[in-house]
Amino acid sequence: MRTHFHDCCDIPSIFKDFDADENDPASYGFTLSDYYIEKIKECGTDIVYRLGSSMEQGDFRFNNKPPKDFAKWARICEHVIRHYNEGWANGHRYGIKYFEIWNEPDECFTIPEMNGQWTGTAEEFGEFLSVAASHLKKCFPDLYIGSYPSCNILTEQREAFFRTVFSILRENDVKLDFCSWHCYADDPERTKKYIAKVRSLLDEFGYTDTFQICTEWNYFWQRRGIWNDMDGENGEYLMEEMFTTASSHVGAAYSLAQMLTFQQSEVRVATLHRADALSVYCTMFNIYGVPQKQFTAFYAFDALRACGTEVKTDVLADGVYAAAASREGEYAVCVAQYRGSWKTYSLCVCGLCENEVYTAESYITDDKRNFELVRVQTGTPGEIDFSQYLKSGSIFVMKLKKAEKQAF
Repeated sequence: MRTHFHDCCDIPSIFKDFDADENDPASYGFTLSDYYIEKIKECGTDIVYRLGSSMEQGDFRFNNKPPKDFAKWARICEHVIRHYNEGWANGHRYGIKYFEIWNEPDECFTIPEMNGQWTGTAEEFGEFLSVAASHLKKCFPDLYIGSYPSCNILTEQREAFFRTVFSILRENDVKLDFCSWHCYADDPERTKKYIAKVRSLLDEFGYTDTFQICTEWNYFWQRRGIWNDMDGENGEYLMEEMFTTASSHVGAAYSLAQMLTFQQSEVRVATLHRADALSVYCTMFNIYGVPQKQFTAFYAFDALRACGTEVKTDVLADGVYAAAASREGEYAVCVAQYRGSWKTYSLCVCGLCENEVYTAESYITDDKRNFELVRVQTGTPGEIDFSQYLKSGSIFVMKLKKAEKQAF
């Protein structure tokens, strides 16, 4: 079964006639969305459900205008949530916890009608969000209801939009469990600026308990005029080069560095855009579904997840990102050598038992290798070599485990 993602999950796709009775199950069409979400759940993946419409591009826009009745729109979303979590309308009990209201309302095109998401003003979005968030939080106090997925909070124009919206939310005493945003960049240090900026603004408006999630991120060149260049003559070649880079060892190292940055911040959830092989933004797989080098960044990060408990990590090298985890005699260290010097790096692993024997496996992704097992060592911590030569644009993972004692 093939379908376009716009046909799934978007509110206008599920509830096609806004004038219909929102309390009548017959007004809803869940078939395609049910199939779509079922396949996601079969993969064992959690969901952040975006309540709204997908980005529209090209010369026409159909679902980018503010709902004509904010309260009714909120009640429609209430029924969508009940369908997926409470079995309403022959539905499901998926236990989806995160629901994000709308998407990138702060696009700032010269012609507002061509905004891909929201043609209204910041004031209108503030009032809309006040109604929608308040209603959904009242209906589902145990779920995480949030919004404001900004496309770039670091620009003055979008910060002004944010300030207007949150001024209205504060005046209306509206609670948001999370504030979401998007980050396309080629430097994790930029991500740190996003996190700090959003935290500063939330605190300023009294949303000190509101946590952050990043609902879109991926590798993207940060240079002035990039969008105009891609839309201009021969822009297709520029786009090909950029997204090919994202699929490469460079994008892999960036992706791991980005995930480690999120891990070591207050960001609770971060979702890559995209991984479905149907878009130029899908840099994890090619059009045939074959995993690319960027995919190995998630293999690397999974080594941390498998160990379970993050431990303190200090990095004493520029352009390098690292994290470590441990659990009951198992340890993992992940290193993203994104923009550092080409040289031998040394790990100093503290807390290992000096007289215990460990097995150490080392894996590398770079321009030549795809998460390749490059070395296996067995010995005490003093006998294991914790150094590794790394190029820029590479991933290094060391897995340590207490060796099984031999029975005599």
